[in-house]
Amino acid sequence: MQLRRRYSSTINANEPPPSDDSDNELTQSTSNAVEVENNNLNFAKFVQSKNEWSKTSLKFSCCSNECINTNNPIGNCIERNGFGKIINDEDIEYTNCLEEERGKNGGKRGIDCFFWVIAENPFKKPQNCFNYSLFYFEIKCIFQTDEKEKCIMICLNAFMAKDSIRLYAQNGRISKEGSEGLFKIDNFSFKNNDVFGCGLVYPPNNKLNELPYAFFTQNGKEIGKAALLTRNDDSYRPCIGLQRCSIKANFGNNLETKPFIYDISKQSLPKEFYRTSSLLNKRFFDTIFKSYF
Repeated sequence: MQLRRRYSSTINANEPPPSDDSDNELTQSTSNAVEVENNNLNFAKFVQSKNEWSKTSLKFSCCSNECINTNNPIGNCIERNGFGKIINDEDIEYTNCLEEERGKNGGKRGIDCFFWVIAENPFKKPQNCFNYSLFYFEIKCIFQTDEKEKCIMICLNAFMAKDSIRLYAQNGRISKEGSEGLFKIDNFSFKNNDVFGCGLVYPPNNKLNELPYAFFTQNGKEIGKAALLTRNDDSYRPCIGLQRCSIKANFGNNLETKPFIYDISKQSLPKEFYRTSSLLNKRFFDTIFKSYF
């Protein structure tokens, strides 16, 4: 940057030369630029990752016949059990079981089974990237009935996989698989048409000592605290588990026509993460887990 000094054509010898604030202005400008740059480094840059629901898990099937599966994603269960169906790339419809008695002997009723679906593409860590990289998706929950309890799990990595993280929307808890267990979100409630989001942030490639972390949102606001992913993998896949609840997902495939509820431009680095001292009792976690499966 070239600085030019301007002086009057006549100079009074009894007066000091005019003051020049250029250096001070340059110093202040440089300081402001550094501050802006540092602030920008504390924000994660969104990485668009085209995605869709792809596979259902055979670990959770509608019945022993596996009527509804990846190859037949919109079929019906011959046992009349409730189950989910992949309607299109982003929407899943859950059909509740038929309550009426069936069979010659009567007395046997259908049940609402847990449905598990996996996204086609994982969130992969960018290479040669010196910014914090944000991956994010949202789901809108649509209740199928008001009388029965609903179950929604928003996850990164497959169910029970190492270093997976999950939000249990039905009871406001965040779970980390492998060691830590379960965290409770304070003042949490779950209503029809709520929109939940799951974000994953990778550190820059030059920050070798930093771990990726995950966070969750509800209706455009972050809930709970962020959680470090201690295995430091470079790939995490979005997954959803549900029961008696349909969902409409938004993977950010076209944000101009279908923006996120959460403002991804304001995702700044967390000031604190969940710690071991915040954990619920492991026995309590096992009780909660078994009550749904």
